[in-house]
Formats: sequence, structure tokens, C-alpha cells
Amino acid sequence: MPRLLKLTLTHFRNYERLVWEPENPLVVLTGENGSGKTNLLEAISLLTPGRGLRRAALPLLGQNGAAEWGISARISSPDGDVVDLATGVTPETDGSRRIVLLNGKTIRNRDATDNNLSAVWITPQMDRLFSENASGRRRFLDRLVMAVTPNHAKQLMAYDRAMAQRNKLLQTRYSEQSWLAGLEVLMARHAVAIAAARADLAQQLCTFAQNESGHFPIANIRLECSITRELENHPALWVEDWLKEQFALSRPVDKERGRSTIGTHKSDFALSDFTTGQSASIASTGQQKSMLLGLILAHARLVTDHRDTPPILLLDEPLVHLDEARRTAFLETVRTFDTSVILTGTDATPFGFLRNNAQFIGLKNGDFLR
Repeated sequence: MPRLLKLTLTHFRNYERLVWEPENPLVVLTGENGSGKTNLLEAISLLTPGRGLRRAALPLLGQNGAAEWGISARISSPDGDVVDLATGVTPETDGSRRIVLLNGKTIRNRDATDNNLSAVWITPQMDRLFSENASGRRRFLDRLVMAVTPNHAKQLMAYDRAMAQRNKLLQTRYSEQSWLAGLEVLMARHAVAIAAARADLAQQLCTFAQNESGHFPIANIRLECSITRELENHPALWVEDWLKEQFALSRPVDKERGRSTIGTHKSDFALSDFTTGQSASIASTGQQKSMLLGLILAHARLVTDHRDTPPILLLDEPLVHLDEARRTAFLETVRTFDTSVILTGTDATPFGFLRNNAQFIGLKNGDFLR
């Protein structure tokens, strides 16, 4: 199984220097707010492709504004090899970008680390997923898609680039109809690929939730997207042509509003309890958290199926809002994952079910309590 063997942090967030070699793949980190629990999880997440679980800007990552910081980890791979991953900012990068090292060698493509480490995470900020706007839910959904469809990120960037060019052209050179049509061809092509990948993920998540849920309640995910609905009834090429027509028809409105009013950037999704059918949008905070955790667990199983190896699980404050029965069911399910799993909380008591299975560590001001 993939396992975190060693983690070293230097001038990262509230850590001046930390060298940690976990004694157990299942770890419970506890401490007061601000002790560094989330920072430690964020450090691990930054060793995977992307901007980490907080999506923070680089100047915010150095301790007390430090211009130089680093993260390194030693990971055991599924085939038994040991891999060293590292990332950080050095004086040579001028704080404008971070470098990524694989076994001591700088790599240009950050996505290359995806073959050596994948991670699935949940944070307290996700508890507000169903009370905030749709853009946050789309980012959340697309991150899930990218874990099993790496090309999805490129499709998203290409779509956004074509849409931005079209928006500008509508405002500055509206008469350039052929140019607009060309951009709309690109938008339609990438939009259909994005919608198809999202729909495929949603279908697979529902299947895994039902078949691989373990002891924890399961949730259904439903996409709210006009393009996805068309894909359910028509071939992809037909949907591309349909979408090109919709873009052309919407030019006057889009010119007036200064933005594209249709497309995959307007999509959303909804969760519901598999057993009762209750929607997360009207559920209690505890029920929403249960559905979200069920989705995350199903996604971890799906990633395992796609990669033939499980991702590392980074679970920040996962038990908040859960009643005792759901806490126990969640911990029982997490215990079955054959990978490194790190959970955090302010108090060790709710994690008592794992007392004989996990390593419990206390944190205070960026240091482990001895």
C-alpha cells in the first residue's frame, strides 16, 4: 500500500522545522485551533498536482512571510519502491513559483507526481458546500474528476481560455462573426468533453457508493447541467453542434451582460441521501456532513479502482457535526482503507474507536507533544 514514511517541513506555515516518521499508517492528530493540524495536511496535499487543499497563494505559505520554505516526503509505492517528493520556494524562484523535486531531481511538469502520490481530502470549509454558490461546488466536483481523468484539467483550461477570448471579442469586435464562430466551436468541443467527464464520474460514484460504502451512509450525486441532459439522449457530436447554435443565439445577451450565459461554467450538482432521498440543500448540518463524507469515501474507492492503489486520505475535522452512530460508522469504514490515513480533531475522545488501531499525536504551536 502507499504509505507516508517521513515528512519534513521547513519554514512552512507555523512550522519552523518538523521531521516526522509516522509509526502507523492510521494517525489521529489532535490539538487546539491554530496548533498546525490543517497546515500539516496541507503540506502533504501540496505534494500532489494542483494548489493543495487550501488553494493558497505562495506568499502565504512561508512561516511569518518567509521567502524560502520547503516540504519533503518519503513515500512507499505500491510496488515496494520508495519515492522522495519535495516542493517549495527558494531564493532563486523569487517567490513567484515553487519547484517540485522527484527523487532529488527537478521536474517541469507537476502532474508527473500524480503517478507517485494521490490524495483525497476533506476540510471544514467543505461543510459550507451546499450553502454557498455553485462555483465552489463546480471546483469541488472538478477536483474529484481530475483524480480519475487527468486530461480534465486541460479541458477546463482550454474552455476557459476560449470563453474569455469570446467575451472580449463580443465587447470589442462584435462584427467578427466568423472569429466568434471559431471560438464557439472550441468552447463547444471542450464543454462536451467536460460535461461527459463529470457525468461519467457521477455515475461511477453512485455505483461505488452503493457497492463499496462499508458501514457509512451513502449519497447520490445528480448533475444539474443542460449539456449533460443532452448527452443522455444524443451523441457527443450532435451535442457539440447543438451547443454551437446555442452560443451563436446567445451572442446579443452575452454582449449586453459581458459574460457567457450558457456552458459548463454554469453547471451545478446536488447530493441526496440514498436511502431517504432527502436533498442536501434542505438537510441538517449533520446530514449534509454525512452525505459529503459518503461522497468522499466513495471517491477514494473509485480512485483506488482506477489506479489499482488507494490514495492517501487527509481528513480534517471529519467528525464535526456527526452524531455518535455516524462517527462510529465513519471510523469503522476509514479503518478498512489500506493506505496512510490522517485524521484531525481538537479532542481525542471522539476518535476513541480507533484507540487500538491508530497512532494518536498531540500538536501545539507547530510541535508534537511528547
